Amino acid sequence: MDNWKLGENGEDELFGDDGKKGFSIGNGNIGKKESPDSFFEEKKTEGRIPPKKRINIKENKGAGGLKKVFYAILAIAALFSAYYLFKTLSAARGTGIKLFELKTAVYKSKVLPEKNLLITGYLVNKNKFPVGYVKLNCKLYSSKNIVLLTKHVYAGNFISVKKLKGMSNVKIDMLLNNKEGENMSDTEILPDRPVKFEVVFFDINSNSKNYSVSVEHYYRIKK
Repeated sequence: MDNWKLGENGEDELFGDDGKKGFSIGNGNIGKKESPDSFFEEKKTEGRIPPKKRINIKENKGAGGLKKVFYAILAIAALFSAYYLFKTLSAARGTGIKLFELKTAVYKSKVLPEKNLLITGYLVNKNKFPVGYVKLNCKLYSSKNIVLLTKHVYAGNFISVKKLKGMSNVKIDMLLNNKEGENMSDTEILPDRPVKFEVVFFDINSNSKNYSVSVEHYYRIKK
């Protein structure tokens, strides 16, 4: 079993200027106007083409008006839907939610011959209202800042390193993607109440260098 060591804590400015935090694998330590229509009438004469049927201008205007009203109603409905979603589901990264005490470790799996990167940390709700179902976006970068892997996990799930070593990758992903969190801890996160989170990148290669964690979205709970 390889030795592993938790990395340094990060507070407030977690990832520096580029939004990423680095580590090294090594021994296992981590660091319009409209024109008017013209109409022409011809006398009916033998041998001539019958005149075209006159267009009823009032009917056309009426149909066009109905269409405009219909589209206006659709636009208003779409705006209300967008506003509701914006208020309920915040897509802004980390808005009102802070991440802190990020730590990392590389461990060897007992199930597969691979080294996995474990990232743990806490998040705290700094809003004045409860939130729930916080989803995190986690990325692993190469030494040239190319995204190697992207994973999504939910807050409130945590597995010890000892258990991780004997679990399959499928089982780990299933547990960390539990939307409700362990013991329903992600269903209602009150203001200023820290909640744990965890992400595992499987079989990382030697070119892995940096990582980032951000809030993908969360639900605002109305009281």
